[in-house]
Amino acid sequence: MASTTAAGLARKFIEGQWAAVETGLGDVHTTALDLLAQVDPDRAEQLTADVTIDLDTTDVEVYGRLKQGVAFNHQGQRVARPHVATWADTAVVLAADLGSGRDDPRATSAELFHRALAALPAQARAGRVRVRADAGYFAGQLARAALFVGVEFAIGARRIAPLWRILDGVAADGWTDAIDMTGAQVAVADYCPNWWPAATQLLIRRVRLDLDHGQVSGDPRARRRRTLHPAQRALPLDDLATVAKVDGVFAYSFIVTNLDVSTPAAAAQAEYWYRHRTKVENLFRDTKHGAALRHLPSGHLAVNRAWMWGALLAATTSGWLHHLTARTRDGRLVGHGVRGGQAMIATLRRRLITIPARLVRHARGLTLRLPPGEHLLAEVLARVRALPAPS
Repeated sequence: MASTTAAGLARKFIEGQWAAVETGLGDVHTTALDLLAQVDPDRAEQLTADVTIDLDTTDVEVYGRLKQGVAFNHQGQRVARPHVATWADTAVVLAADLGSGRDDPRATSAELFHRALAALPAQARAGRVRVRADAGYFAGQLARAALFVGVEFAIGARRIAPLWRILDGVAADGWTDAIDMTGAQVAVADYCPNWWPAATQLLIRRVRLDLDHGQVSGDPRARRRRTLHPAQRALPLDDLATVAKVDGVFAYSFIVTNLDVSTPAAAAQAEYWYRHRTKVENLFRDTKHGAALRHLPSGHLAVNRAWMWGALLAATTSGWLHHLTARTRDGRLVGHGVRGGQAMIATLRRRLITIPARLVRHARGLTLRLPPGEHLLAEVLARVRALPAPS
């Protein structure tokens, strides 16, 4: 349809209809998971046995001072801010809101989490469900919401003064090597902020920095400088180099969680799981570079909301296409791309969608003739046609 027609229809949507988008998305997840259970039962069982929900925001810069629902962020950019909950293991979207650059995600995180939980298939909710978020969610609302429904959580903590004092009390032998991260160690300390679940503990990660390779900037305003211990943060590089030879220079991260961190091995495993929270960044990058979420074209909030959902639905379709058409080889999922086997939307558009072909009628049938050579389209079509009909 014409862009003006699409924009006019989007402006007529009411809140109940936007809520129905998430309800329909939940039905899509249920249907896709049922199909996957028929073609690859082991993979479907693996996805539902241990479920991870990621919450995060991304800023989309826009132009035009008359645009609705946008504001300047801390970097001075006029932005809208999609707030998204994803099913990390499948790289699909569960729920989303569109706010402005001044909106604090903590205010609506509990509501978004409950909607994301409702969008999960019933068999996924029956397994182990965990939620993780970065330090932008360092408040008790999300933690309490997770606790009340029996979901474990891990939330990044801001580097505030009480945490640095707790760090100073960690024994020298209290550190354990992190999993698959060179120079990184983890430790556990007792810390439970007010109004947080009583089982909350503090997980600390430190990563040794190599000054000889420029891993610390001489600019005191540099982002990595904020991760250094306060006693080292203001030191010039020459003094930091002297300290590094004696005590070492580390970047510190803090995580508050109610996961099992009672043993060094459990703490290392919890940190390793939380570190993969960056999967949601892959989805944001995919929607921006592959589904046009890098801009919001309209001056009307409802139209931009529809645009956002178009990009997120494209990412969800891509995620389920990967799981339904990929193959398992040597215990690994092998798909059509290099990012864990999953192809980005831009790759699928080039290799799967924009393929010239000719539809030929022959012997009372239709034949799709592709150009010479091997094409992903033929492989994917064969896998899709082999899927059983949805019940």
